[in-house]
Amino acid sequence: MKGKLLYLLAALLIIVPIVFSGCTSDDNDDDGDDGTVTTPQVFRVNLAGEPNTIDPNKASWATERSVIMLLFVGLLDFNSDLSLKAACAQEIPTVANGGISADGLTYTFKVKSNVTWSDGSKVTAHDFEYSIKRMLDPDTAAEYASFYFDIVGAAAFNAAASADAATKTALRNAVGVTAVDDTSLRITLNQTRPTFLSIMALWPTSPVKESVITAKGNLWTEAGNLIGNGPYTLKEWVHQDHMTFTLNTNYWDTKPTLTEIKYLMILDATQELSAYKNGELDMARVPVGTETATLADPVYGKQVVRNNDLTTFAFQFNVNKAPFDNLLVREAMSCAIDRVAFVEQVRGGVGTPAYSWIPPGMPGYDADLGKDFAFNVTKAKQLLADAGYPNGVGMPELKFQYADTASNRTIAQFLQAQLKTNLNLDLTLEPMEPAAFSAFVNSEQHTWAWFGWGADYPDPDNWLPDLFGTGGGNNHTGYSNPAFDTLAIQAMMELDNTLRLQMWAQAQEIVMADMPIVTMFYRERFYVVQPYVKGLEPTGMDGGIMGDTSLVNVSIVK
Repeated sequence: MKGKLLYLLAALLIIVPIVFSGCTSDDNDDDGDDGTVTTPQVFRVNLAGEPNTIDPNKASWATERSVIMLLFVGLLDFNSDLSLKAACAQEIPTVANGGISADGLTYTFKVKSNVTWSDGSKVTAHDFEYSIKRMLDPDTAAEYASFYFDIVGAAAFNAAASADAATKTALRNAVGVTAVDDTSLRITLNQTRPTFLSIMALWPTSPVKESVITAKGNLWTEAGNLIGNGPYTLKEWVHQDHMTFTLNTNYWDTKPTLTEIKYLMILDATQELSAYKNGELDMARVPVGTETATLADPVYGKQVVRNNDLTTFAFQFNVNKAPFDNLLVREAMSCAIDRVAFVEQVRGGVGTPAYSWIPPGMPGYDADLGKDFAFNVTKAKQLLADAGYPNGVGMPELKFQYADTASNRTIAQFLQAQLKTNLNLDLTLEPMEPAAFSAFVNSEQHTWAWFGWGADYPDPDNWLPDLFGTGGGNNHTGYSNPAFDTLAIQAMMELDNTLRLQMWAQAQEIVMADMPIVTMFYRERFYVVQPYVKGLEPTGMDGGIMGDTSLVNVSIVK
């Protein structure tokens, strides 16, 4: 699975994105509201940039997804606790209700009869067939197409970029996605995939209207052209400035209270906070480094809302290069680094120290895993001595590569100081231009480096095989363990969810014992929200805006 790999500009990405910490907007005290919903119901928030596309089939995470969630609704979605829920589908397919075949290879989705486009016309299973096949079409160049390669014929169709038109048509027709009738969509897989329903809850399979795309071409997503099936319509898109969304009068589900949502595109977090303080925004990011001061502020401290998202940052070793080919050295490094001090000193108290890989709020999170190698200077020194380098004597030159940004420099300097103070080791810092750093790590020339990973969907199979499986697409540590590989292959196909999660738990234990990485912290979003904003419920599956999955439940109170 693809995941959201964050090592390139990891420190820059920290400023943006389950277990809540702090308060939610409903917990703000002494706001003087009487609970009366006011009019107009307008909500203003910063998108922090221009989306590259709002075409669901092509879009990526973050800013793009924050827009798509307002305009489109798929067959399935996630609840606030990240469990699955039926959206356009009548129910979640199961073996018991006939939605999944006994062998786990055929899924049948029943589309609700009342689902409509924003122009009032009916959304049918044919629209979902068209959308999924369009997403898999090589000409679409969808970033997330590979997530759906378990569908029969999907990989072959997606790989046919250079094929002639007749071949592409044949391959498209061979894809295992068929609208049996207006309300039934059948999808056939090559092999069992227990998390297929979670993948179907992601935005790339949202329905798109063929007639609009045919008529408008690449301009179909512009204001005035776009027709979706979500709770809002796109009223205006002033590129590089703002987007305005108004209620979809033909919305088929429970209509939201907010009548208008405005996304601004302020790039600078300090300017964003100023706009909030000036009354131009109803919520805003707190700039990195100002969190402690904001919490201490008598006014804005009461308006802070924070929550962990599904993102972990860590140091990754190249286990094929000395001295990190020695497990004892890697263990010594883990014990020599004070994660609590890192969060407090480098992160300004934002985030949670991490000792294992899978973050809180996800199946597979284990609060105790990895704590045997938490900060312990005595143990670190003993491990280094056991590795053959007592008090650092004889240690080869240590180098640390990183993308050269201000935040990354701070991280690198923290690491350098920790090793010198706690293990008497000198660390040479090697800052690199970000693109060069990316290529350097991808070709596994690094010795160790800083990186992060964010969830695409809340399941361990999005967190483990691609990063730690032998030859995994995002495995840049060079790590390989046949026992892990065997468990991962079994877990990826196991239909018994309890057994499957047990397998992933064992797989994560193997990784943490072999220590190709030193986990550092779980990322946290840090916002201020006006007390009159009610119903905002942050989750780990939010896009570029905290709580954007719950905007349909938000209201403005007097």
